[in-house]
Amino acid sequence: MTYKTLSVSALLAIGTALPVHAQDYTMILAHTLNDTTHPLYQAFEKIAADIEAGSEGRIDVQHQPGGALGGDRELLESMLLGDIQFVPTSTSGAVQFVPEFAAFEIPYLFPTDTIRLRAILNDSAFTAALEEALEERGIHFGSFYNGGFRQLTTSSVAVRSPADISDNNLRIRVPENPFSVATWEAMGAAPTPIAFPELYGALQQGVVDGQENPFGHILSQRFYEVQTYLTTTNHILLANVNLINKEWYDSLPDDLQQVVDQALADAETFQWELQDEMLSEQRAAILEHMEIIDLSEDELAAFREATAPLQDMVRGQIGDELVDVLVSAVEAE
Repeated sequence: MTYKTLSVSALLAIGTALPVHAQDYTMILAHTLNDTTHPLYQAFEKIAADIEAGSEGRIDVQHQPGGALGGDRELLESMLLGDIQFVPTSTSGAVQFVPEFAAFEIPYLFPTDTIRLRAILNDSAFTAALEEALEERGIHFGSFYNGGFRQLTTSSVAVRSPADISDNNLRIRVPENPFSVATWEAMGAAPTPIAFPELYGALQQGVVDGQENPFGHILSQRFYEVQTYLTTTNHILLANVNLINKEWYDSLPDDLQQVVDQALADAETFQWELQDEMLSEQRAAILEHMEIIDLSEDELAAFREATAPLQDMVRGQIGDELVDVLVSAVEAE
């Protein structure tokens, strides 16, 4: 027997001794972001890589970004049906499926301090209440990530007050939920629900005069190309929530559930830290293209006062209990 034959035999023996795992489970991870530099997008890529590595290939993660499988409504419907296993989405886009997410539609309630904010969202009685509500709807909760606070951008009017909005009859694009509509009606706008993938074209064609999104989304979607002014309203938190089909998650053996849980936890820390690090860079990048209008405390007070009735609207829709739990969590931090 030659040396070459011995080597091949040895390699074959080693190969048969190594554990080989088939792809036992498939996890489609689908969302609407397409900017690979966005902190949320990077977190989703990390989740996909970590789950595949941690499961040694037993979970095949198919990452489908950029709305390839549909907008928020289509993705959430598919997740609930089990056709898609994992949909990270904004709470605004999911209100129609999870009414409790209306709590995030109360303007100026959440603190901008990220240490406090992260504790409220992921480690509080509010967290536990939402997790229970999701479980009842067949959804496994995979924690909240920080998408940043929504800011107002406009094409031709520099906004410093709600009066600037109402006096100019500004048409503001809003997500497809009634609370966003009510918020901008309270500020004197003509709110116009438009699906997120269609927003750039609507701004470019003048269908709407402005929109509201965090710095990261304004950059990733290049809204600065079709908008002139950005007003730092900080009115609504864009909380990104990880929603997993519960039946699929429960079908995983304990060791693979631990792999998924660990990947989500690691990505949570990664995303929150990266979001903080990139915030000043995002603002500087926007400033190269747009005029940024920073509101004084007195100017912000006018926006708070105009939108104060939204809390009563939310309470009327989802009851006092969850809102009280959230308010208590905010005051406790």
